[in-house]
Amino acid sequence: MKMIRDMDLIRAIVLAIRNHEARPSAAEVQHLIGNVDDGVFGYHIELLTQGAMVTGIDTGPRKDRYGKANLALTWAGQEFADNIVNDAVWASARKTLDDAELKSASFEVWSQIVVAKITKLCAAVSSR
Repeated sequence: MKMIRDMDLIRAIVLAIRNHEARPSAAEVQHLIGNVDDGVFGYHIELLTQGAMVTGIDTGPRKDRYGKANLALTWAGQEFADNIVNDAVWASARKTLDDAELKSASFEVWSQIVVAKITKLCAAVSSR
């Protein structure tokens, strides 16, 4: 397994947490997302925690295989979720960053592209 960040998986995790009725465990989030390798999923949960996008209670591996329960988005995580919830905006950002030279763009670049797409949509709506 390569330790490479998958922005589509990051999006899926963030939105699953955002849309959950309670504070889910990492195992519940993985179940909601579907077919994701345990190691890859756990790595992405750790990235989101390290990036201060998600908080959770450290339960140790016995209660939850990822050691995280009671997951919640931080302010930054909620801001990101609000920006990426629109499928058309996400698809447009992905198209922009699909070029081979941009596939490894930083999280900051992804965020800026998404915000630029939303800003463009806002300008189009306000000019109607």
